[in-house]
Amino acid sequence: MLSSPPPVEAPEAAGLRRRIFTDLDRLAFALEMEAAGLLEQGRSAEAARVQEQRLGVRLAQRLVAGVWADEVDGRLRRWSAEYDVRLAPAAPAAG
Repeated sequence: MLSSPPPVEAPEAAGLRRRIFTDLDRLAFALEMEAAGLLEQGRSAEAARVQEQRLGVRLAQRLVAGVWADEVDGRLRRWSAEYDVRLAPAAPAAG
């Protein structure tokens, strides 16, 4: 997987990866606090949606960190061929 850190990573790349991880952590925390506030207001459906967003951020965080997670890596493996097909340039029509 291209986004996983190699065994030996350049210091600049490792620093960027740490900053992205921390930014994602801050975002997940902000979403958690937002959901808590919504729950306090009795807005449970909105809080549930925000919690789902927070869980998505946590999955992205695992991807950036290169930590194996079935819910991340399994999905990437399952759908990577279809993704590649979608992004492949269309073949010219035979004429």
